Order: sequence, then C-alpha cells, then structure tokens
Amino acid sequence: MTISAETANDIRNRETALREWMGNRTSYHPDELPAHINPPTNEERSALEVFEFLRDKPARYFLYISAEKKLATTWTGEELGRVTFGRTYRDNFGGERVAITVHAISGDTYHGTYYKSSGDYARIKKSIKRETFKMEVEFTDTFGGEANYSWVKRATLTFPVGASDRAIMRAAKQAMGLNAVRGRLDSHGDAFEFRPYRSATVMFVSTVY
Repeated sequence: MTISAETANDIRNRETALREWMGNRTSYHPDELPAHINPPTNEERSALEVFEFLRDKPARYFLYISAEKKLATTWTGEELGRVTFGRTYRDNFGGERVAITVHAISGDTYHGTYYKSSGDYARIKKSIKRETFKMEVEFTDTFGGEANYSWVKRATLTFPVGASDRAIMRAAKQAMGLNAVRGRLDSHGDAFEFRPYRSATVMFVSTVY
C-alpha cells in the first residue's frame, strides 16, 4: 500500500487523537469511541511505517523476518527489504541467533541479528562506508558437531576494505595459533566457519557491524 505525504499525515493525526483519548488505557471497545475518533486500520499503520522508513532512512531499526520468503517486513507483513542470512550461532542462554544483511527498499544496506528462537524479529543497523573493518574471531570446542563453548579463545582483527578471504583467514588462523592447520572452510558472505581436520573444534570469523 503506497501512500502520499498528505495521507501519511492524516493517519498519524488519527493515531495521535486515538492515543490521547485512550490515555493510560491499553484497549477499548469500538462502541466506546467518540464520533470524532477514527482509528487507523492495521493496514494504514503498516503503510505509514513504510512511508516513514523510506523518508527517514533510520540508522537503527526493529523489524520482522519472513525466513521462508527471505524478506524483512513490518509487523503486518509489508516488505521493508530483502534478507541474506549469515552464520547461525547461540547466545549465552542457548538462544539461536542468525547474522543477517538487509537490502532495504530505501536503497540502504543494513546488518544485524535475527533472534530466530525468540520470535520472527530482528534488530538492524545501517552500514557505514569505512576504510577499514573489524572481524571477531572465536575458536572453541564442539560437541556433536555443534559449538560447545566449554572453553573459547577470542580476538578482534582489523582489515582494510577489500581484504581478500585468504588474507582474512590467514590472519584469523594466526591469531588462534592455527597457522599450519588444515581443515574445511565454509563462507557465509560476511562470515567464515573453519573446522580443523581430526579435531573437535571450530573457528568462527564474523564481521563486526
């Protein structure tokens, strides 16, 4: 649903009038509404969100993820961008998270985290052009093929923009004491996963945004 600035202002004013009438209440029955209150529909609220997203080009944003369609959306499902999924990992409480890149409808690129096990939502941050970038390195043990974190070694490395994958992995392996170690390398766009042969260990190399 595409709207004009005039329509966006009308929706915003109607939402404000509703909130002012409700006060501290969190719900109401339609029969209670005064004649001068015309609440926006959920479709109108979603259209207003898209309008303001395109207008403001926010530095940070909270949105929803449709993993099946690979879309970032408003809470009602209106598209805000296309999603590329990176490495899946677990937080300190065992929750499953996924690194994502969002190619927004505004033309901007965002990076962030999809909180997969907690719900269909994500927090993202707009990419800023830099001469250098940082990558976090984690080296830990595995159990049943999954990262176990009974011990972990970490480092943060800085690279010039345009650094090759080979240069990144060479520096990461050196930081973890794996210079001469061979293994299987998987690339996830902005992250790498290295599993040394004949060793129950794994190394993750992830871009810091």
